[in-house]
Amino acid sequence: MSDNATRSLPDTGVYHLPAPRLAGLLALAERARFSVLSTEIAERATGDDVLNQLGSTLKFPIWYGANFDALFDCLTDPGWQPAKGHLLLLTGMSRLRAASPDDFATLIDVFLAVAEARTGKEGPFWIVIDTPARGVPVFPEA
Repeated sequence: MSDNATRSLPDTGVYHLPAPRLAGLLALAERARFSVLSTEIAERATGDDVLNQLGSTLKFPIWYGANFDALFDCLTDPGWQPAKGHLLLLTGMSRLRAASPDDFATLIDVFLAVAEARTGKEGPFWIVIDTPARGVPVFPEA
């Protein structure tokens, strides 16, 4: 990925990224001075476990209610984690899909809604997952 790669990439979105391409994306985000936030989903995680884990890992405010509506509210809050751009990386998503397919689908829907709400605002916001999901394209090549 080139140093000017962010110019050719979408402003905001939810993407699947095959593991071999992870190092390149992390290097791109570092060069672009993005805030890189990552979390790995634990074994046998439920939706509630993931929501609590995201709240802790992403340092959401005290009012975060660890539910899907609160996740949307925090991720779309312009005051949360001010930065030139964001890369939110979630690994182990296949664990959630296996343990709780409904929560996996709802989480993807929330991420897609966040991306739509953030398009054109506060710099790029990429949510990248390591598991293919319906409606989630592969992260574009730079």
